[in-house]
Amino acid sequence: MLYLILITLLLTLHSTPHYIVYSELTSNCTLVLSPGNFTSSIEDAPSGSVVCLLPGVYSVDRDVNIANKSLIIQGLGVQVSDVKIVLIGGSLKLAPSENDTIVVRGISVEALTTNPAIEVYWSGKKGVNFDIGVVKLENLIINATQAIATSIQVGPHVKFKAFELRNSEIYAGEIGVQVGPDTVASGAVIITNNTIQAGKVGVQIGPSTQVADYLEISRNTIEAGIVGIRIGSPTGPDQAPPSLDRLVIVRNIIASNSSNVLEIKSVIRNYAHVYLNIFIGDGSSVSLNIDTNLVPLDKILFNTPYKLTYFYNGKIYTNYLGNYYVDWTMPDNDADGIVDEPRIITQIHKDSYPLADSSILYYIEQPWPSEPSEEIYIAMGGGVLLDTLIESYVLLVFGALLFVVTRRFSS
Repeated sequence: MLYLILITLLLTLHSTPHYIVYSELTSNCTLVLSPGNFTSSIEDAPSGSVVCLLPGVYSVDRDVNIANKSLIIQGLGVQVSDVKIVLIGGSLKLAPSENDTIVVRGISVEALTTNPAIEVYWSGKKGVNFDIGVVKLENLIINATQAIATSIQVGPHVKFKAFELRNSEIYAGEIGVQVGPDTVASGAVIITNNTIQAGKVGVQIGPSTQVADYLEISRNTIEAGIVGIRIGSPTGPDQAPPSLDRLVIVRNIIASNSSNVLEIKSVIRNYAHVYLNIFIGDGSSVSLNIDTNLVPLDKILFNTPYKLTYFYNGKIYTNYLGNYYVDWTMPDNDADGIVDEPRIITQIHKDSYPLADSSILYYIEQPWPSEPSEEIYIAMGGGVLLDTLIESYVLLVFGALLFVVTRRFSS
C-alpha cells in the first residue's frame, strides 16, 4: 500500500508542471468597441483607457495610429481568434509617448498588404525627436503571410523604452519579428514563449540597432526559411552592426530550411549566453554564424554560466549544460546526458557541454538581467519538470522513500 501511495504522489508531481506566465492586472473596460466604430474611436480614446473589443471582424483600410497615450487594448472573445482585425490597407501603429505604455492582448491581426501588421513607429512630423515609451504585446495571433510581409516591426528610426512580445502566434511571409533598423532601446527587449513561423527570418535584430539593457529571446518555437534568429545585418559590413549590453538566448526550439539557426553579428558590451536550446536546423544539419571579430571568446558562452543539478536516466548530476544540435551525434560514454566531444561553432567558439538528448524537459528561474546564484533543477531524458526548489527536494525525498520501500519488498 505504501508503495502505491508513493507512486501516486510522484505521478501527481510529474503531471502538474507550472510556468510563469506574464499577465497585466485585470481591469474593467472603460470603452467597448464593435466592428462598426473601431478606427476613429480607438484613435480618439483618452489616455488611461481600457479599450475592449467585442467579438467580430474589424476591417481596416488605412493606418490606425495610436500615439501619445497609455492604453490597454484587449479582446473579449473566448478565443483569441474571436476578435480579428483585418488590415486591408495600412498597419496598426503603436507609439506611446516616453512615459506611457500601450498593451495589446487577446486579439488576432491579419495583414493583406506588404506593410507590417503591427508597427512600433512614430509616424508624425518628420524631423521631430519623439521618444516612444513601452509596448507590450501578449496572447496575439498575427498573420502576415498572404502579402509576404513582416508581422511585427519595432522601428525603423525610433528610440523606445522597452518592448515585450509574449505568449503569441506569429506567422509571416517574410520576417516574424524585427527590431530595427536604426532603432535604440533604452531598456529591455523581451521575446518569450511564442510560436513564430516565417518565410525568411524568425527574429531579426538590426541592422544599426542598440539595446542598452538586455535582449532576451527565450522559450520560443521558431521555424524559418532562411535563418531562425538573426542579430545583425543580412547585407554585410556596409551597415552598422547592432550593439547589445546583454544577450540571453535560452530554451528555444529553432528549425530552418537552410540549416542556419542563429546568426550573431553584433557588438556585445557585457555578455551573451546561449544555452538549453534545441537546434534542429533542416533536420539533419545545423549552422551557427558568429562573427568572431564582433563577438570575442570572452563575451559569449554556449552553456549555462553556472553548474546545474539535474536528473538524467534515473541519476542525479551537477554540471554545466549547453545546447542540443541535431547533427552532433558523438558518443555520451558516461551516460550523463552530455556529449563527450565539444560542438565546434567557429574557429574560436565551441559548446563544451552539448546535450545528448533532444527530449529535454527543463524549467529555469529567470537568469536575466542578473544570473541567479542558487542551483536550478533541470529534468532531462524523460524526467520530471521541476518548477521550484521546494518541489525538487520533495521529489528527492519521495524518491528515496520509494527506493527504500522497493528494496524491502524485494527482499
